[in-house]
Amino acid sequence: MADRVPAGGVPHPVPSETAESGPSAPVSPSPPPSDAASPPAPAPSSSPPLAMGLPASSVTSDAAVPASSHTTPPASNNATPSATNNAATSVPTPAATLPAGHAPTPLPSQAAPAVPNIPASPATTTAASPTTTTAASPEAASSPSASAPSSRDHIRETIETIVFVVVLVLLLKLFVTEAFVIPTGSMAETLYGYQKIITCPMCGYRFPVNAHDEAEGNPLTRRPSPLVGFCCPNCRYQGHMEEVRPAPTLNTGDRVLVFKPLYHFRPPRRGEVVVFRFPEKPQDNYTAQNYIKRVMGFGGETIAIFRGDLYVTTALDYPEDERDEWGQPLYPRPSDPTELWKPRYMYSNVYDSNPRALSLFEASRKAHFRPGSGGFTIIRKEEAQVLADRRIVFHNDYQPEELIRQARALGLRDAQGQELIWWTRWYIGRDGDGAWTVNDPARPTVFTHDHPEQHWIHYRHLAHPWKRRGPDAHDPSPPTDIAQLAQQKPLPIDNFLGYNAGRDADNIRALRDTSLDRLWVGDLFLEAEVQFGTSTSEVVFELSRGVNRFQARFTPGHVTLHRLGKGAEEFGTPSRPCRIRPGQRHHLRFANVDARLWVWVDGQRVDFGAEADYLPVEPGPEDQADGEGWTYANDVERPASIGVRGQATIRHLVLSRDIYYTSARLPPDYSQPDIYYVQPGHYLCLGDNSAQSSDSRRWGLVPDRLLLGKAVFVFWPAYPEMRIGLIK
Repeated sequence: MADRVPAGGVPHPVPSETAESGPSAPVSPSPPPSDAASPPAPAPSSSPPLAMGLPASSVTSDAAVPASSHTTPPASNNATPSATNNAATSVPTPAATLPAGHAPTPLPSQAAPAVPNIPASPATTTAASPTTTTAASPEAASSPSASAPSSRDHIRETIETIVFVVVLVLLLKLFVTEAFVIPTGSMAETLYGYQKIITCPMCGYRFPVNAHDEAEGNPLTRRPSPLVGFCCPNCRYQGHMEEVRPAPTLNTGDRVLVFKPLYHFRPPRRGEVVVFRFPEKPQDNYTAQNYIKRVMGFGGETIAIFRGDLYVTTALDYPEDERDEWGQPLYPRPSDPTELWKPRYMYSNVYDSNPRALSLFEASRKAHFRPGSGGFTIIRKEEAQVLADRRIVFHNDYQPEELIRQARALGLRDAQGQELIWWTRWYIGRDGDGAWTVNDPARPTVFTHDHPEQHWIHYRHLAHPWKRRGPDAHDPSPPTDIAQLAQQKPLPIDNFLGYNAGRDADNIRALRDTSLDRLWVGDLFLEAEVQFGTSTSEVVFELSRGVNRFQARFTPGHVTLHRLGKGAEEFGTPSRPCRIRPGQRHHLRFANVDARLWVWVDGQRVDFGAEADYLPVEPGPEDQADGEGWTYANDVERPASIGVRGQATIRHLVLSRDIYYTSARLPPDYSQPDIYYVQPGHYLCLGDNSAQSSDSRRWGLVPDRLLLGKAVFVFWPAYPEMRIGLIK
């Protein structure tokens, strides 16, 4: 830790007195001279203002001072030697007697000559010749000691500047802001750890892959393990690093600035990214163990993680004297309050039991998590975090050319003898033939509709991994048989993250490719560039989740929200004006995140307020839902769709998903939530890369005393990918 600097900063050094300093010599009284015989008197020089507390370097000393700047004081019996100015001074001459109220007339054309400051000696100071003056020699006026500051002044000024800068930097680091580098990927892809940026050789999509083990060593083998393989999150191609051109470089993690004093003035807010000391081991071998996560739970709250979302209640308390059937305390307290952060005192059903919280959660679930009911309610993120938490599902502009080539080479035909195009993710619905035209049937990226009736294009999640290379030392599996791949069925959209899907040289994935990366995600984003043909054109963005389909219906000037299925009557049809004009291209985005519908037009949010919030409905037995909550008719056959009535053109389709908070239990139980109580004065902190994050779910809470500050800004790197910007 940096040393503290005393208040007031670094004091300026006080210059020592000269060796000549001593008592003043007595001076004999002098009669006033006559006006006619008196020559003009030179003005005495002024002394450096050291007595005022200014540093010597701030005072400029001249060898001569204009006579017009001072008046000569009258002689007295108690005169003292003239003040010194460095090593030179002026010898005063008594001034002529003037009438009262008049000052001597200055002579601007004359300058006071400077002479060496030779102290008076008692042997030479007499009462003789009061009008006699001693002229200063020209050599004294031009001496170096009189015309320039000494070298000691320059050295002292340099030292003071260096000390000031060092103290300022230490103060800023200690109290204001500090830079940190992120080594791991627990916050990916919001923040990067050590990684390599891969350009997929099949589809061209760029994405990061975790390379921590190559930089700092594999946690199991404790030696560097080079990254040799990847899986593209867009087209799911499993490739080898040798296929990537140019070869990717190992990049450092994001470097962030942490604003330290903020939480001295206010507490953290939900969703803020914070840096803190690791409570289990704040220091390791005299090195601080700093973690970076999001604050998602606060003291007094009970948090539930259920099917990827977070729920909260403050209605629960945990009596210390309540005991189980064996007489053991259900909700124990530590003897040392500083140990409240430990998992044992989170009263989690993951590690123990919490019947009080589980009972309330089940009652809230049956009430559809209705606000104001005294039970659990869903935690809804703010807009900035919603956008920061997007993860790619499929970008339609990046389609795998090699897969298309091999698929067409098979020559498969449908029942009508037409080429069977089975590989495209976006396809035209059965009733849309003739209403839609595309730029390329084998690789459609532009969809144009011109028909008075409504027709649809749908997305299907063809996400089976495939590879082209044969077996090698790092991957013994054979290349993918394209004929077998053509038989693949669509899958529910999952929480797969390309950042976690790297393959190292030791074939040790170190928890990077697990079942936690294959969980259904129902919170989706759909965006595209849309050009409305006429003022009567209508474009509908539709997203499915469980038993419901949610729609945003865009027309020039308006957008309206709809809910299809259970709960539609209660939701209504809220509408808002928007800046959509016929004939112009607009970027439209529709999202269903945290039981709230979101709409953006050209990057600007269309605010529906509380009217966009809905109550989630659980599937019933008649819905034939999976244990995770998805239904085949909605979440597999048409998880995302776009319908058009009239004239419109659709380009640049992108489907994304929200982050998915995973269960800490293995295997996970989707029928129950994970419950965590947050002790007062503590925080529940979670990583955005939930499937691969070591956070409060596993090691406990974060005490307020260990918070360092808010991570506010990424200041590096700028290449190979621009990462500079605010953290959201």
